[in-house]
Amino acid sequence: MGKRISICYFVCLIIFFLGCGKKNHKANLTNEMDAPIVIIYENDVHCAVDGYAGMVSTMEEQRLITPYVCTVSCGDFVQGDLIGALSHGEYIVDIMNHVKYDVVTLGNHEFDYGMKQLYRLTDSLQASVVCANFCDLRTNSSVFPSYQLIRYGDVDVAFIGFTTTSTPVTTSPFTYQDGEGNTIYDFSKENFYQCAQRQIDAARAEGADYVIALSHLGDIKEDDHPTSLNLIAQTKGLDVVLDGHSHSVIPDTLVLNCEGQTVLLSSTGTKFQYIGLLTIDADGKLTCRLSSPLSEDKVTKSLIDEIQENVIESGTQVIATNGVHLVAEDVEGNRPVRSQEMPIGNMCADAFRKVLNTDVALINGGGIRANLPTGELTYNHLLAIFPFGNVACTATLTGQQLADVLECSVRLLPKENGSFMQVSGLRFEVDSSVPSPVEFDEDNLFTCVKDAPRRVSNICIKERECDDYKPIDLKRIYTLAGIDYHLKEMGSEGILRYATLKEDNQGSDVEVLATYIEQTLNGCIGQSYEQAEGRITIK
Repeated sequence: MGKRISICYFVCLIIFFLGCGKKNHKANLTNEMDAPIVIIYENDVHCAVDGYAGMVSTMEEQRLITPYVCTVSCGDFVQGDLIGALSHGEYIVDIMNHVKYDVVTLGNHEFDYGMKQLYRLTDSLQASVVCANFCDLRTNSSVFPSYQLIRYGDVDVAFIGFTTTSTPVTTSPFTYQDGEGNTIYDFSKENFYQCAQRQIDAARAEGADYVIALSHLGDIKEDDHPTSLNLIAQTKGLDVVLDGHSHSVIPDTLVLNCEGQTVLLSSTGTKFQYIGLLTIDADGKLTCRLSSPLSEDKVTKSLIDEIQENVIESGTQVIATNGVHLVAEDVEGNRPVRSQEMPIGNMCADAFRKVLNTDVALINGGGIRANLPTGELTYNHLLAIFPFGNVACTATLTGQQLADVLECSVRLLPKENGSFMQVSGLRFEVDSSVPSPVEFDEDNLFTCVKDAPRRVSNICIKERECDDYKPIDLKRIYTLAGIDYHLKEMGSEGILRYATLKEDNQGSDVEVLATYIEQTLNGCIGQSYEQAEGRITIK
């Protein structure tokens, strides 16, 4: 996080100093304001619902200062924990309706439960939903209004929404297709800036004195997808961009637009690290600041506590059936999931690869903590398998780095090892008689594989297009699904320390497993997981 803040500030400060004196950051108002406007904002809450009580207390404090208080979200609110997964986002919408949000835009994770559920959630949400770049290709029009114009006294403020064009990459492609496999929804990646400029111009033409972007684009570059910095640099007419998606903490930064005028950029981190307050003073001056609430609204806190009790109770509800007994630990106390390919490991790894739509997935055997019995399954059964509350992530790594990870994974065979990886999307052979060439540093963290004979050989990667296995390309970049424990916290001896984090906060590990069982397996674990598939062959 610190690197993200530093890089963003470094870039933005350079841009700011280059642009100093080009624009006094005030709108050209034709009407005078009789009181300041305060816009309270957040992004990437990811089901951290305890923070909403602080949000309400902040709103109440500001209403003592001015009658013009607005509450907005920059997306990713319905996914990230069981409270979202169990209700497919509906509990979160109930809380947001209690808070009385005014305007929200959509994050990529609002699409995780499918289009039907997205429509159900947005229909239930009392706030206005805005998104300028999410289009229905059948009608060639925006699915949701591009912007919402709100009047405060004699001043009109437009809130315009943008959702990252990487959304189809991070969710199932079937979400955006019709029953015949035709793509019917699009995020305007190819004409993103033209689309944005048209809607900014439309808001201005309708009389907006200020145009504020609720952006779920992020300030960290993802392949060739537009960022919030790109949005500002390629357009004109925006006054402020309130950003989400990258989870960056940006208190108050100025960035130049395409005409050399300054635009405010701000972001609050994630999971209510901060609450943002954008103030438009009576003289038209714009300022942003981040705050941590000192109090919680008691009524909101009571509502959240009640909903969380319902979540605990919901854990006992049946969500699927299991036709095969899946073993992580046998009756003698042995834990084969830590030393060999196991069907339960295949299922867990498959869940991550399929739900997160990556080339491969790696789940350490030490993180799979319970057997899965036959019969009716509840969320509590899945919680027993994944009890640590890890968060799903995606990353990239080269074929060579993946080969090194596998070498580290099997270094202690035939002994049990919590770092032994259950895999999906790949297969390989292991000769446990070969001395392990893996090296560690003084902190017992993986450093490298020596130039010596290896235990792992014949690594093949499953091609997503045809499901055929092909030899690994050591120079190719592969996408990986895993957990934050490995990809952010150097867990399991830093086995994945050299992977590059791509997408954080892809939901809890339990949520990923539940989604796979419910949606991909249609609520029934069957014979495909009755025995090991032959992904890991140990000699």
